[in-house]
Amino acid sequence: MNTKKRIMMMALALALAIFTVGCSFNFSTAKIEDAIMTDSIDADGKPGNTVTSFPADAAILYTSAKILNAPDNTKIRIVWTYLTGNQPIDEISLDSGDISDRYIYSNLTPTAILPEGDYQVEYFIEDRKEPDATVLFSVTAAESKATSTDGAYLEDVHMTSSVDATGKPVDTIDTLATTGTWYVSSILRNTQPDTVLHYTWYDIDGNVVDSFDLNPEGATDVYIFGSFQVSNEAPEGQYRVEIRIDDQSDPAATVDFNVSASAANQSADSGTYTLYSQKEGGFSFQYPSNWVLQEYPENLGAMIYPAEYVVENENDINTVFVYADKGTGAGYTTETLLQGWIDETEAGAIENYAYVAKGIDTINGHEIASYSYSWTRGDYALYTTDVLILNGEDFYVLSLTATQDVYPTIYPLFEQMAISMKIL
Repeated sequence: MNTKKRIMMMALALALAIFTVGCSFNFSTAKIEDAIMTDSIDADGKPGNTVTSFPADAAILYTSAKILNAPDNTKIRIVWTYLTGNQPIDEISLDSGDISDRYIYSNLTPTAILPEGDYQVEYFIEDRKEPDATVLFSVTAAESKATSTDGAYLEDVHMTSSVDATGKPVDTIDTLATTGTWYVSSILRNTQPDTVLHYTWYDIDGNVVDSFDLNPEGATDVYIFGSFQVSNEAPEGQYRVEIRIDDQSDPAATVDFNVSASAANQSADSGTYTLYSQKEGGFSFQYPSNWVLQEYPENLGAMIYPAEYVVENENDINTVFVYADKGTGAGYTTETLLQGWIDETEAGAIENYAYVAKGIDTINGHEIASYSYSWTRGDYALYTTDVLILNGEDFYVLSLTATQDVYPTIYPLFEQMAISMKIL
């Protein structure tokens, strides 16, 4: 198998969404039903299995309910509370929009071990003083701590179908598709200044199919993930990935997983791609065949975007820009180019700017630098990831800006574009 990889590390997030069916009704009939804690949320916003407790090292906690008979723009508050410690955790607000009878959910993604004890989630409709639904759950002792050293160690190590904009896993799975991107996720604790993680991927026969190192640069208590890009269809069977810390002889974590053509959760980038080549810019890349591409050869670039996520009057949101910058890379290394790019970005007037992550990897014989940050524009909460490829005196840029709810969906496709990038 020809494979490529990409790694990022990041920290805290809170995500929520609402999904719909039905029609609107009179406000007096609005109610909450089937409020539960659950282990997952599917693509339609429906909950998975009902759970009553989570381990203290849980990467994500879900609550789900139905809003029924709601009038247009009914407001719902969801309040999380740590009962044992008599401590509020978070409060979020939702709007039902113009359609009633829908699933609603929120998920909490802690960055540290949760305290053990009793918790609750309360659902309030509009400004009602009493909750319309209350869900109780508990947090128990951590159960996913991997083998540790006197220094750094890993927690909550598992396979996932994807990661969100902050690098956190969207779910836990044990069966992956035969094509696409395979992700292994974990939390890195107690990082030392010189900590290095070593990832090794094994096929069904126990042969090494890829290995690479991750230097977290001292970052601790963060989510990290390793990804494995499967270019050709992988044989079905059992695979594994091992993660070692520093010079350990024994893995800090080993994850076995199955690969099946019938896997329900296909990787987001398992679809078809189209090759685009531009003579003027001197580059080529593959992009999703169902995306729209607009060429700008006079500017040595192109714009690509998924039509279903077009934002009205905002043509640079949920969009990828690819362009060449000729002659301005002289005297730079990939590291100094990346730092200069970050410095220039942070010097700009970017509303609610927040650094997320940076990194350098080698793919297709080129060092690839990446840099991610969050920001806002008006009512839009956004993530941007810039990929830089230095080639002599020229450098090439792939830049994705997306709303925070859309970013997890299109980032794996953007990642594949970056992996496929070639300098002509």
